[in-house]
Amino acid sequence: MKTTPCIAALLSMLPLAWVCGQSNTVGTIAYDPALYADGYTLIYPHNQPHARLIDACGEVVHMWTNDSLRRPGNSAYLTPMGSLIWAHRPANFQGDAIWAGGGGAVIEGRSWNNNIQWNYTLNDSTGRLHHDFALTNAGTVLAIAWERIDSIAAVEAGRDPELLEDGELWSERIIELLPNESGGADVIWEWRVWDHLVQDFDSTKANFGVPEFAPQRVNLNFGSPSSAAPDWLHINSIDYNPALDHILLSVPTFDELWIIDKGAPNGGLIWRWGNPEAYDRGTSEDQLLHYQHAARWLDAPYHQGSPDFGKIAVFNNRNPGPTGPYSSAHLIAPELIETEAYTAYMMNTINDTATYAPVDFDWNWTAPNPTDFFSSGLSNFERLPNGNNLILSGRTGEIYEFTATGDTAWYYRVPLQGGTTIAQGTELGMNDNLLFRATRYPAQFPVFNSVDLTPMGAWELDPAPLLVCQPCTLSATLNIEPGAASVDVAGANGTYTVHWMVNGSEVCTGDELTLEGPCSDAAEALMDGAEIEVIVVDQSGCEFATQFAWIPSSVTEHNQSFHVWPNPAYETVYVAGFQDEETATLHTLTGQLVATQKLIADAATSRIDISFLPTGVYLLRVGSKCTHILIRR
Repeated sequence: MKTTPCIAALLSMLPLAWVCGQSNTVGTIAYDPALYADGYTLIYPHNQPHARLIDACGEVVHMWTNDSLRRPGNSAYLTPMGSLIWAHRPANFQGDAIWAGGGGAVIEGRSWNNNIQWNYTLNDSTGRLHHDFALTNAGTVLAIAWERIDSIAAVEAGRDPELLEDGELWSERIIELLPNESGGADVIWEWRVWDHLVQDFDSTKANFGVPEFAPQRVNLNFGSPSSAAPDWLHINSIDYNPALDHILLSVPTFDELWIIDKGAPNGGLIWRWGNPEAYDRGTSEDQLLHYQHAARWLDAPYHQGSPDFGKIAVFNNRNPGPTGPYSSAHLIAPELIETEAYTAYMMNTINDTATYAPVDFDWNWTAPNPTDFFSSGLSNFERLPNGNNLILSGRTGEIYEFTATGDTAWYYRVPLQGGTTIAQGTELGMNDNLLFRATRYPAQFPVFNSVDLTPMGAWELDPAPLLVCQPCTLSATLNIEPGAASVDVAGANGTYTVHWMVNGSEVCTGDELTLEGPCSDAAEALMDGAEIEVIVVDQSGCEFATQFAWIPSSVTEHNQSFHVWPNPAYETVYVAGFQDEETATLHTLTGQLVATQKLIADAATSRIDISFLPTGVYLLRVGSKCTHILIRR
């Protein structure tokens, strides 16, 4: 991934001033409030111990702190009631019996106020928590754990001894944790890969069979280990679908997604997808997934009613390309998710010649130049409530939100370098600010209705907020004369625009509305006393509005017999030259009516009391005739 402040290929739809207005390199780099899916993003980066909720401007609105000697292990999720469930581990893993990238140790519940509610630890010679977990609607947690298998047991199960470089193998199991009253958690359910094996290497060993005809089982001799030789499967994500009672797993060393039926743990895999070569039903030419991460069902409440409901989102990390590897994001839409007989249907989609449905992705995204966007590990993709896409490049700590048409709504980069907070303007390189996952919680998320989300300031040092994130100090002063009006604007963030509105319709833009100038046609069409609304909007979206009544170009020549005196006036003003029962009105120069009086023509003049009015210039109207009056005290 290029590390320049502006990724032109990804942000080309956004005005340059919004993308790179202050040459920001970290924090919020681009933000369009009109496009952004309102909510808060949970950030739990590597190489430091804390989790933060940030708003669109990159300001921290809440933070959960941990001991300085702890590190993510790796996921964190919010519950609707405000608890944070997160995984962490000791910073020092030297000497641990099991260790590979993504290793964890503890899954823990914290209250909104950061109090420990419960925890569970697995990190010993038998197994270790790692990567991810999923929350269920029953209040339990489904966690991924390595399971250490010694070389003797591995060979007896049918593992090729040449694939046992370190004399052991790490299989996987899924455990379900139920927090208990003593502050710990109990394992109440378990599913083991080791119970669902097939191998065609040694007919004298257990699990011998033909993988092609046992797709519900896992080929013990397939797959490319991760960074640690025994790490055979390296499952890096888990999700739970409560409506189906199914568990979705991402298995990157097989380049596959798996689904298991939690209600039938002895049934093995009920669906697998991405690489049919893993069960001898294809070749590398049929492979669609490449070391993928973060497989998720789109089954949140805000997805219901959407055409995406029930689809699977996944981040595809290591696509091979003619000019180099690149990453992509996808939706998968198996039609079987709509079927009531879900399990039966999936089992029937596989036969002697077929592979699991569907045959291809439902939706694809790559950068305009694919190799501009590449993260070999970590990362995730979400479809947001308004249809936007949130995509994290985990190895560069960059989060992009863009619309269905490709317009950028938000671009954020984690302001860390090796776990240390950095200043705005610092240039970052690959792996400087690793982030496993970015999760957007919508503004309607239940806990947000009852907690304080007041921004606490930007995360980075020496912040340079975008214009759209500046506080609103916009104001304007009206200047009104016969046949002309203008505004003096103060406190604008960047440039501003003045809109002159009549009856809700814009008649002109500009600082002046006059009979001589760009707005002359609009001014000439205005009727005497027309109510005009002036709206000023600055570049950050701040708005100021006021109203006034239009004064015609001449206020004394309408009728030579019309007279008003004295002027300036003090306690009383006299009017002559009016029609019987005409009404006199006094207005401020912003159009506010302050006095009214019916005039009787039997007298040559009529007296109007102005003793209650403060010093100022007023507009006196009598029928179609008008003039200015200066009142002094």
